Amino acid sequence: MFRNINKRILAFVIVVAMLMSFIPTMAFAAEPDSSHLITSQAEKPSTAGALQILDKNGTKTLCDKDGNPIQLRGMSTHGLQWYPEIINDNAFAALSNDWGSNVIRIAMYVAEGGYSKDPETIKKRVIDGIDLAIANDMYAMLDWHVLTPGDPNADIYKGAMDFFKEISQKYPNNPHIIYELANEPSPNDPGVTNDAAGWAKVKSYAEPIIKMLRDSGNKNLVIVGSPNWSQRPDLAADNPINDNNTIYTVHFYSGTHKPSADSSDRGNVMSNARYALEHGVAVFASEWGTSEASGNNGPYLKEADEWLEFLNANNISWCNWSLTNKNETSGSFIPFISGKSDATSLDPGDDQVWSPKELSVSGEYARARIKGIKYEPIDRAEKEEFTTNVWDFNDGTTQGFGINGDSPVKADSITIANEKNTLKITGLNTSKDLTEGNYWANVRLSADGTSNKPNILGAEKLTMDIITAAPATVSIAAIPQNSTHGWANPTRAIAVKPADFVKQEDGTYKAVLTITPADSPNFDSIAKDSKDSTMTNIILFVGADTNVISLDNITVSGNRTTVEAPVEHAPIGKATLPSIFEDSTRQGWAWDAASGVQSALTIKDANGSKAISWEVKYPEVKPVDGWASAPRIMLSNINATRGNNKYLAFDFYLKPTQASKGSLSINLAFAPPTLGYWAQASVNFDIPLTKLSKMKKTKDGLYHFQVKYDLDKVNDGKVLAADTVLRDITIVVADGNSDFAGTMYVDNVRFENDSKSELNNAIAMLVSKGIIKSSDVKKINLNKSISRGEFLNWLVKTLDLNAKYSVNFSDVHKKDSYYNPVGIAKALGITNGVGHNKFNPNKAISREDMLVLTFKALKLVNKNLVKGNADDLKQFTDASKVSRNSVESISTIVKNGFYSGDAKKLNLKASVSKAETALMLYKIYTSLHK
Repeated sequence: MFRNINKRILAFVIVVAMLMSFIPTMAFAAEPDSSHLITSQAEKPSTAGALQILDKNGTKTLCDKDGNPIQLRGMSTHGLQWYPEIINDNAFAALSNDWGSNVIRIAMYVAEGGYSKDPETIKKRVIDGIDLAIANDMYAMLDWHVLTPGDPNADIYKGAMDFFKEISQKYPNNPHIIYELANEPSPNDPGVTNDAAGWAKVKSYAEPIIKMLRDSGNKNLVIVGSPNWSQRPDLAADNPINDNNTIYTVHFYSGTHKPSADSSDRGNVMSNARYALEHGVAVFASEWGTSEASGNNGPYLKEADEWLEFLNANNISWCNWSLTNKNETSGSFIPFISGKSDATSLDPGDDQVWSPKELSVSGEYARARIKGIKYEPIDRAEKEEFTTNVWDFNDGTTQGFGINGDSPVKADSITIANEKNTLKITGLNTSKDLTEGNYWANVRLSADGTSNKPNILGAEKLTMDIITAAPATVSIAAIPQNSTHGWANPTRAIAVKPADFVKQEDGTYKAVLTITPADSPNFDSIAKDSKDSTMTNIILFVGADTNVISLDNITVSGNRTTVEAPVEHAPIGKATLPSIFEDSTRQGWAWDAASGVQSALTIKDANGSKAISWEVKYPEVKPVDGWASAPRIMLSNINATRGNNKYLAFDFYLKPTQASKGSLSINLAFAPPTLGYWAQASVNFDIPLTKLSKMKKTKDGLYHFQVKYDLDKVNDGKVLAADTVLRDITIVVADGNSDFAGTMYVDNVRFENDSKSELNNAIAMLVSKGIIKSSDVKKINLNKSISRGEFLNWLVKTLDLNAKYSVNFSDVHKKDSYYNPVGIAKALGITNGVGHNKFNPNKAISREDMLVLTFKALKLVNKNLVKGNADDLKQFTDASKVSRNSVESISTIVKNGFYSGDAKKLNLKASVSKAETALMLYKIYTSLHK
């Protein structure tokens, strides 16, 4: 008997197993665990006291003074040199009370214009932040923000010991203080490698500071970063610091760093954190964001949930990046975007609460996760009120209304007509049911013949005027219709009663009848259908206790999401440098994601040339950081190098509609990978708007500025070598407390040299080649046109050309200084003269002849000359004037960088100055002698 039961069970199991094999595995894929996202309120320092690291079930865990596990959950500030406004009591109170934070990370950048530049100001902000954290019952994490350079032992960080000593003496063994010694060690030059040797460098930096703290009686929690932007706590686990209250940080951004289920992958950040826990050290996520690692794109909240599930489940404390209204996804507050949004104040006001709409999506999410409550995003869509009068009958017709074919009360009993621009209904003594539910007995009208087909998306009510000779009771049920939502019975009929009527000047009485989506399911369905919200018909069931009524102004109203018109930029085009925009594209230029201006980038005429342009109006309420509201235009991934050039230059134009105070400060920055992806010119180009009215204008009414940056002058001692790949070029027009509004233009973005010093080098070359006597240098008029004979003299001698010849041109004489060079050029086929064995040696040479002769000569000495074509001449507005026979010659000289034209033109028929000739030959000479 038992054997048979076992057989039956086995058979059942086999059948179930076979059925399961046919069901897609995905149907049974487990949802990510989220059981730790909803959690208890974070314990405050007033009850938790001094923090300590203890072993709990074999894992090092952060605990309170009583040895109970504690998780810190809170926010990090952004750099205090840029966003000091966050240091205020209202903000700290909001974070502690409304957000439920028990920790705040005070991010003190050392480089990037931070502590190393202005130590007293930045230190005061940190101390003010500590005091506010203590007053509002939060732990204060002091972040010594190592970023660029990436080695905490670099000279710029040499003040770390003194800083931490001073703070620890001011707050001796204060349980509120957490010391974070090195934010993100990284490869940023000079940096640390992403390996054990890199961690050894970080450890050697941290150990003396920790020893100083312990020797002076400070037992506070210490956090130490790790290589590769604090993504390698596993390296610290293999070689930990000998201190029982040091914890190791892990940093991640949910759009870049993916979750991991185990500790085996050293290339995965979560895997590294798991490894660290498994190998005996405690971990603290002192910085994480909902964006990509750049701070932009996303937010990636599903991935953030997976990360927080891991952190919360393992009692890993965390701080979200960051408390800023900067225009980046990871910022917690609404940023300023010109013409679109005003920045949220970092002081929430005396109520000490930021409203949900003042928070970004990231801030709203972080607040919920800090509180440990369910994340329920608010509707952020911009709404606009609307009212559409669908049928007003002002055209003298019934506008499509008639008796519906299914009406129980027929046309022989009811008449419909337009009278005095209203829809008059007569014969309602045959249609007089006034109950909510029995509207079926009444006459049924429909507007099948109407041409009015309104979009009623977001409609919240349908109203109509009821006009009678005397107050009455009128009952109407409605079914709006369209192709998707054809029929759904009304919930009820709505009635207006005698007391609702108001006497009009013409002696009639009027009441307004209102039908809501709750009264008509079809109305509700169409008003909520974003794919098909056009009402094509309406059916009205009309009952009354009077024989005649008129309907007018049948209207829908409500609010709907504002459809933001897309910004229409000029075509992006191909990333090009120099950028001259003559092809009517942006040549790769676009808004930096953090730009405070996101208006249309267009190509407009400026000073007789095409330029990239945009509209801007700076806000009246100014942020401390002038970049926050600034247009930031970027040429990304151009991967250019400066070469032998000394400057980056461009033309900048203004067409103000308002500009009477303050200034504009034009900043230049690059993103060289070898320099930590940031290198900023140390000298800005400032435009005082108070002096603008005294400046000259171009013929088309623009203020013109020739902007130039010395590439040898870069912040933080960084050096842009000739071969340093710059990656991006960013131009930022920062607001200097100005009232500017209007149009800005940028044109001719280019590298260039100091023309004077380069010309001196060119003259020196001519002297060295014996072309010019040193005693004659001061006598030469470099602005004078060079003749054809003199040009060949300079060209042939610069290139060291030689050839035997017996016959020269008939108009070139032996006494002429250029006799021999012209004869050599003739023998080598560089020139055939102008016909009839003549050369016209004393005539000024045209640019076209200069370029053609140069090309022919260069082919003889440079076999690696890069050949050009017509596409290389598109940057010039007069490229169409180049003859077919000259295209190869001229384009090759241009492509090899020996000639750049006159502004945006070739001007091939123009004569050539001696200075221009000297510069071109110097470029050729240096290229041949590298």
